[in-house]
Amino acid sequence: MHSAYELIAAAASRTPGQPALVDDLTGLSFTYGELLDEVDAVAAALAERGVARGMRFATVLPNNIEHCLTILALARLGAVPALMNARLTPGELAQLMEQAGVVGALLVPDPTLVAATREVVGSSGTVLCAGGATEGAEAFGECRGDVDGLPPVPEVERDELAYIFYTSGTTGLPKGVLLCHKTTLPRIVWISALTGVRAGTHIRTLGLAPLSHAIGFYGNFLMSLAYSGTYFTSSTFDPESVLSCIERNEISLVFTVPTFYFALMSAPGYRPERLSSIRNLMWGGATIRPDLLRSINEDLDVTTSHLYGTTETMVSLYNHAPGDEPTRLRPGLFSSVRLVEFGGGPDDLVGVGEEGELLISAASDTIFDGYLDMQDETAEKVRDGWYHTGDTFRLRPDGDLEYSGRVDDIIRSGGENVHPDEVEAALSDHPAVGDLGVVGFPDDYWGEMVVACVVCNDDTSVAELDSWCREGPLADYKRPRGYLMLESLPRNAANKLLRTELRMIDPGILQRI
Repeated sequence: MHSAYELIAAAASRTPGQPALVDDLTGLSFTYGELLDEVDAVAAALAERGVARGMRFATVLPNNIEHCLTILALARLGAVPALMNARLTPGELAQLMEQAGVVGALLVPDPTLVAATREVVGSSGTVLCAGGATEGAEAFGECRGDVDGLPPVPEVERDELAYIFYTSGTTGLPKGVLLCHKTTLPRIVWISALTGVRAGTHIRTLGLAPLSHAIGFYGNFLMSLAYSGTYFTSSTFDPESVLSCIERNEISLVFTVPTFYFALMSAPGYRPERLSSIRNLMWGGATIRPDLLRSINEDLDVTTSHLYGTTETMVSLYNHAPGDEPTRLRPGLFSSVRLVEFGGGPDDLVGVGEEGELLISAASDTIFDGYLDMQDETAEKVRDGWYHTGDTFRLRPDGDLEYSGRVDDIIRSGGENVHPDEVEAALSDHPAVGDLGVVGFPDDYWGEMVVACVVCNDDTSVAELDSWCREGPLADYKRPRGYLMLESLPRNAANKLLRTELRMIDPGILQRI
């Protein structure tokens, strides 16, 4: 079974002089030969500090060189990176570290986080800080050891824990997702098959998707290294900086969320030729706005791909050329899926045109091994050999699936089921709408009222938005009967909309239609 370290070792033997990692902000870069040497030196230093096979070590950083080196060095030792979102609070991160039982951590330079981490790992634990030493933490830049003292590269087992990732936590503290070594190659191969990457294909990947996200880690970082590509770290989401990076470095593969593509193409300095090097443009985490997809297809000569997946399952559905149907998806490599009745089991299949919950076979090698210290939650999600996603789809006559929303987000209004995503898609085309979320509010007449929570770019009125919905393709029963005009929407550290918080807003400020 291959670890991430063995992937770069193989690449270094094939293409030692090929650029492997580049930090576009600082100019720091490593060829594959240099990368292997640097990773060994970091691994030696960690081993000298007591880090060994099976031990868990937290990483709390944006996408930068230090983060990449540490992940690979831990893989060299057979240790387990616990990749945590740097946007979480120090208190939340400390709770996750305590639960995971980490022996050390590599952190952003935050004194509060360093102090909280030191409390968790104790005086004997290893706390490293990117950017220089601080009280309670060593400087990562000085963490290099004698490679002659390194233990042999461990022969890891299929079912041996490789990584701990974390769910986005829209309803509480993120859950630890346990991923074994058997998932690594299938997850990489899935994305390479989708993008057409093969041995000898020199891809230049921009790491916009965080390394703490499964797609950013497996689908961008490890895939790039496995095929001797060049991975450009990116810790900024400034549109102009990203446009410049893509143009300057001739980036060929990008994955991010639809909202950031909108930000790129709305930036004052945007011109289609600045993105002309991109060959594969992928997104996930949300359905793309139809008008944005049209702009991408008109402006750019790229292969576009909508990927659907979870941290637990990786990518399970995709659409390689969405065209005018951004919600249409189909099963991919290693994916056995079923669409079943809400609350049903794997044999309760829905018919053509009907909606149901998506189940994914737990027999796939891409599937997770459970939640950290949460046996009940694991048993609830994986039943009868199938992972219950909680996502709803409609079965099309051609066998493809059409995403419609979350089971928990369905609004039951006037005896009908209304999916927030459908309403959001209709309203998002309005030029004044900057951000929005649709939820259900309790109502004596409707049971639940469809409520649009909107951030507008100008002084557009509720009446204008209602008129837009009436004149568009949205069925009347799905039309919002109430609006909340807000300055911003609540989102978590992964930028996912917190609908629970929207439902808690005082209904007294609701503008009814």
